[in-house]
Amino acid sequence: IMNKKVFLIGMMGAGKTSIGLALSKIVGMSFLDVDNLIGSDNYILKNGIEEFRNIEEKELLKIDSLNKDLIISVGGGAILSSLNKEIMKKNYCIYLEASMHILLDRVSNQDVFRPLIQSQRNGHINIDVFTELFNDRAQIYHDIADLVINTNNQTIVDSAQIIKEKLIKNEIIN
Repeated sequence: IMNKKVFLIGMMGAGKTSIGLALSKIVGMSFLDVDNLIGSDNYILKNGIEEFRNIEEKELLKIDSLNKDLIISVGGGAILSSLNKEIMKKNYCIYLEASMHILLDRVSNQDVFRPLIQSQRNGHINIDVFTELFNDRAQIYHDIADLVINTNNQTIVDSAQIIKEKLIKNEIIN
């Protein structure tokens, strides 16, 4: 691969942003968080989820055409678009997996507004909606991942370190 792009996928709370940041530091690659790039929470509130998905596709196309090595974390639902799936599959894709109760636990303890499962900032998390998202997406994450890393009982740094070793072993980085 000319330019190495490593995508981190998974549910909200999986650790895409924090592990992505840690990984970028230990392998010396730049990190991009697509949700932060777009300002996803406010964007979804203002323009709705459909419009957000369109913007997300545009951002991924831009990222794909960038002439540099990158670690990219994408929103949990980025995998629902066939265009995004194509982009991620032609690069290298890592699924950060975690069990549902751990994800819920992490999400409940984070001061992050998640419009898909909360009606307001610091609002109650809709567990039914979360469960449905989890069940709808788990198989898709598995299908497009080149590598699955379970983050259940691991620190951010441990997960990043394991990913680094796998990337070297699979000759994605040297």
